[in-house]
Amino acid sequence: MRRLMLYLAVGVLVLLVGQAAFAANTISVTVTLEQVGVSVTPTSWALGNKGPGSTTQTTSENFAAQNTGNVNEDIAIGTGLSSPSEWSHGTSSGEDVYVMEVSTNGTDWTVLNPSTTLASSLAPLGSEGFDLKFTCPNEDSTYDAGGETITVTLSASPS
Repeated sequence: MRRLMLYLAVGVLVLLVGQAAFAANTISVTVTLEQVGVSVTPTSWALGNKGPGSTTQTTSENFAAQNTGNVNEDIAIGTGLSSPSEWSHGTSSGEDVYVMEVSTNGTDWTVLNPSTTLASSLAPLGSEGFDLKFTCPNEDSTYDAGGETITVTLSASPS
């Protein structure tokens, strides 16, 4: 009888320990996808009538690029052909060639290429102020009375 009680006690103990060993545990997994984005204000710059080869610039960090994503971002700025005459962008003005430059301090100017770095590791909701400088072509061989439109593009990538 004692043995039977001992076997029953051991059996119950094994059953209880086995139950504890198989108790369920969970892991909660949370993920947030990277979101990358940039906005700019203001979104236009009207220069009006300018003479051949003339230069105009904004001052006091007239423009601001803001990181609208949720990760640090590298912000690039660039420009290309104008419309409708398709002036090209260059490092010095010439016939149908304009120059667009950018500065984040109003003193040091960088000629834009298709992807010039404007800001590195800009924090979410952080902003970078900048100015633009535009030099007109020395000559316009395809004069358009309606003027030219030059698109400046900002893009963002995760840092």
